[in-house]
Amino acid sequence: FGQVTSYFFCSLTLALGCIFCSKLLHETLLSYVFRWPMELFDTTPLGRVVNRFSKDVDTIDNVLPMLWRMVNRQAFAVLA
Repeated sequence: FGQVTSYFFCSLTLALGCIFCSKLLHETLLSYVFRWPMELFDTTPLGRVVNRFSKDVDTIDNVLPMLWRMVNRQAFAVLA
């Protein structure tokens, strides 16, 4: 029972932390894009900006939680 409870709270805090960080980083990225000078949008194709933004958001939403989950599991395996 203790292992199930521990795993549940670990997964819950991981999910909530990832949602919070994802929202914070997405808002930060978007605010920086909105502050760019208009000349940058004239010289840089819009597809390149959207592609870069989507790659960063994909990394934040998909890759980082998976890596953090692996680090978390290894840390608990060492402690166990």
